[in-house]
Formats: sequence, C-alpha cells, structure tokens
Amino acid sequence: MNANSGKIIRVFTIILAVIVSVLVIYVLYINKSKFYNPETVRYSRITINEKNDINEIISSINDSRTKDRFVSEIKKVNNLNNLDNESVYGKTLLIPVINN
Repeated sequence: MNANSGKIIRVFTIILAVIVSVLVIYVLYINKSKFYNPETVRYSRITINEKNDINEIISSINDSRTKDRFVSEIKKVNNLNNLDNESVYGKTLLIPVINN
C-alpha cells in the first residue's frame, strides 16, 4: 500500500506541474502586448500654427494602434479634451516620440 501511495503522489505532482506550466504559458500569451508595446522615448515641443497642422502630425503616424496611443498621449500630457486645429491653434504642445 505504501508503494501505491508513492506512485499516486508522484503522478499527482507531475499532473499539477503540467497544469501550472500550461496556465503560466497561457497568461504570458494573453499579456504579450504589455511586453511588446511601443514606448514613449521622449517628448518634443511643437507650436501649432499655419505651418504646423495637428492633423498632418497625427496622419504621419502609420500604425493605427500607435496612432491611437499617440493621440491619447497628446491629450493626456497637454490636458486637452478634443484635438482639432481650432482648439490648439497658437499653442505649444508636447508631442510624444514613440519608439517601436
């Protein structure tokens, strides 16, 4: 009886280790965007006037995921509710420089 209980404990331990390993791999896969997300390297100042249009600056970003983050970062850093030329004309804004 002692030999059987030793085998049962060993099998249970192996099954438990496999389940925990699969769960860890699954959690890492689900959260992979947190590891590979582009980061803001620094901020640049730009004055919005007739030479610099905010829509042209936003359209210069190619990736849609990065573009959304870029716009939200501009709004957050500069305390803006909307981001159109009328509301930011003549202001100096901090623009994030995003590293992929």
